Amino acid sequence: MKLPLTLRPMLAALDRHRTPVALIVLEIALTFAVISNAIALIAHRYAWLQLDSGVPDRQLLYIRTDGVNKDAGPLYATMLARLRSLPGVQSAAQINSVPFSPRTGTAGFYLDASQRHFGRVSDFYFGTPGYLRILGVRIIAGRGFAASDYRPFDLLPASGGMLISQPLAALLWPGQNPLGKTIWLGKRIHYQIIGVTAPVLRPHPQYEGLDNAYDSLFLPAAPSVGLGGNFVLRVAPARQAEVLRAAEAAIHGVDRGLVINRWASGSITQLRAAYFKREKIMIGLLAGVVLALMLVTGLGIMGLSGFWVQQRTRQIGMRRALGATRGDILRYFQTENFLLATAGIVLGCAAAIGINVWLMAHYAVPRLPVMYLPIGALALWLLGQLAVLGPALRAARVPPTVAMRSA
Repeated sequence: MKLPLTLRPMLAALDRHRTPVALIVLEIALTFAVISNAIALIAHRYAWLQLDSGVPDRQLLYIRTDGVNKDAGPLYATMLARLRSLPGVQSAAQINSVPFSPRTGTAGFYLDASQRHFGRVSDFYFGTPGYLRILGVRIIAGRGFAASDYRPFDLLPASGGMLISQPLAALLWPGQNPLGKTIWLGKRIHYQIIGVTAPVLRPHPQYEGLDNAYDSLFLPAAPSVGLGGNFVLRVAPARQAEVLRAAEAAIHGVDRGLVINRWASGSITQLRAAYFKREKIMIGLLAGVVLALMLVTGLGIMGLSGFWVQQRTRQIGMRRALGATRGDILRYFQTENFLLATAGIVLGCAAAIGINVWLMAHYAVPRLPVMYLPIGALALWLLGQLAVLGPALRAARVPPTVAMRSA
């Protein structure tokens, strides 16, 4: 196959500089492989940051305590009454967890009494009367709990009615009505679905993947040992710090033996920021790696192009003397750079897939979506064209007479 005449001198020139050409192609390939995976990881982590908790983050205050005694049920009921009476508290309930707090209700369940069909490992929220209203949980099908459903318990609430988040119901029974379905925890405890709620994040949304972040179930409970000394308060955002201090004093006024876990207490907004702190740091680090690699690669292309312009002064002068315009010279170097970038991108595709396979095997990162390969290619093509633009413009400005004389 005959190559176009315009490519022959270009490929011949590249062939005379095999070592620098090979180095720049390898640099582009490495950059492409790394930034493709880095951009995919940034996008994946950013998707976590955009998750809607399903609750009014700025209006909720969560207080977590550690330590319990034999009179925990009545003790917690007294604490709850005092919390409700605090100035600035609109409503309060006892609850096991909230989104972004330590999980205390994670359990696997079956879809049949014989335990042959495993459902999922999901998170159970359970709380005292009013906790669904405080969380802002919206029931989109079925009904909520009756007053008689709220009973004390030791480990898990007794069998009865249960609410399920819509995303989890769709995963368990796609295309079916979940109302009336039953899930089983062992041979004795089972819950029948009486209502479906709008999506609410589980306490630890990253327990599995993005598709499982809303695996949430809701149960009723009365103040008891099994529920734990954790409280959720609906508070105006401007008064949260004030209410938190007053709540701590009220809890210690009932039992000074209880330890308030300040690391796990605060507004949902604060808990969310702490939960995703590592994600934000990782996004910053990956973005820094991408920018650093792009800068180094751009400088490498610019340096090599500048060197070639200096080496080809005679060639440029002859082309100009034979009628080549400044635009022709500019396009020559841009096309040359495009060929180098394309060779590096093709080589980098294989490297990008190889790096992703290794990361999947050792660090459980998601599979590299194919869409990020053209994104990385476009970034490298644009980088190459920008990096070569300065040397190419400098070459295009050389008059033919000056070029010939310098040769």
